[in-house]
Amino acid sequence: MGSNLLKYFTYIIFMPFWYLQLLIPRNKNIWVFGAWYGERFSDNSMYLFKYIQDNDPNIRSVWITTNEDIFKSNASLGYETYMKWSLKGMWYCLKAKFVFVTSRKQDVNEFFINGSIAVNLWHGSPLKKIGADDKYSQVNGFFYSKIVKNFFPISYEFNYDFVTSNASVFSDKMATSFKVDNTQVLETGCPRNDVFYETKKDSFNLDILRRFPNAKLVYYLPTFRNTITPKNIFTQSDYNQNSIENFLIEENIVLINKGHFVESNKGVTSTNKNSRIIHLKDSDTSSDINFMLKDADALITDYSSAFFDFLLLERPIIFAAFDLEEYMSQSRELYFEYEKAISGPMAKNWSEILVHLKDIWNDEDNKKLIKKKNALYNKYHDANNSKRVVKSLMDISNPK
Repeated sequence: MGSNLLKYFTYIIFMPFWYLQLLIPRNKNIWVFGAWYGERFSDNSMYLFKYIQDNDPNIRSVWITTNEDIFKSNASLGYETYMKWSLKGMWYCLKAKFVFVTSRKQDVNEFFINGSIAVNLWHGSPLKKIGADDKYSQVNGFFYSKIVKNFFPISYEFNYDFVTSNASVFSDKMATSFKVDNTQVLETGCPRNDVFYETKKDSFNLDILRRFPNAKLVYYLPTFRNTITPKNIFTQSDYNQNSIENFLIEENIVLINKGHFVESNKGVTSTNKNSRIIHLKDSDTSSDINFMLKDADALITDYSSAFFDFLLLERPIIFAAFDLEEYMSQSRELYFEYEKAISGPMAKNWSEILVHLKDIWNDEDNKKLIKKKNALYNKYHDANNSKRVVKSLMDISNPK
């Protein structure tokens, strides 16, 4: 309670300068980026940032972070990066014409972006309801929707200039979730999906294949839940590590569990270095998850937007929706009727997961369904999503 009072008192003091920012000219060639509250160098912002670094020398792309390790790592790579509360970090947020985030304006320095063109690239196509569409979110309460909106615009999240979308089936959902007009939704595709057309293999995956020659790599990417008790396929009562290990050996499969970074790998039991079940943490690799995922032979997920991304590869997906009703009643409602939306078989327990892992590789009907869903959920099937984002904003910045 005390920290919230201090936060809003700070906002009140800062409000005059917030509006004075509108008088400061912004440089159309300075673009500022951030991701995940400044704590990560990842996701759509990172891929767009790197694209501009490699392809448009006229744009000065600046990364803003709150993480000292990211600051040092980016500096070693030659990426212009500043800490959020450093003088240069605040200055470039104040001067940038375009500001890009993947979650909230706190990805950069939200105090110094009034007057910029703010673009939320988001972190995937929405299967579960997000933003203003999420009835469980506090943004729909009186305080946020009335008090914060009208008196504390610094921390208000529904005044973006643009949001991006992967396909028309998502565009209306992005509009309602961020309370923007449909004309403010840019159907460019997600910059992070460009990596699926990269031919270079991830070093972590190559190491696994050296240890387990010709193995099929199956990634498990669950979404997070609004529950205190961790829930994933490894916390289910029918999980028997020994019997599943034997199945994986027989089928020559390696199962790689990458929990959502918000929850990491809570509730999982560690395995030894010879195990075919690998619980992967962020610290175990320097690669982005999409770069790793492009090498996977199959995906197991539940309600994660990774489903839509992985469709681009047109490889099998198993949907471990063991708690579908509970998830929808306690964590998030979904935009789609789940069983009609998915592109593969559902599994409610480990027995069903193993059956599907044995049979799905040569299921011709499923291959046809995957192609159909890929066409629906991904408007573009190329490595030009970042290019389209840049072109769309350039056209806006330099109207004919």
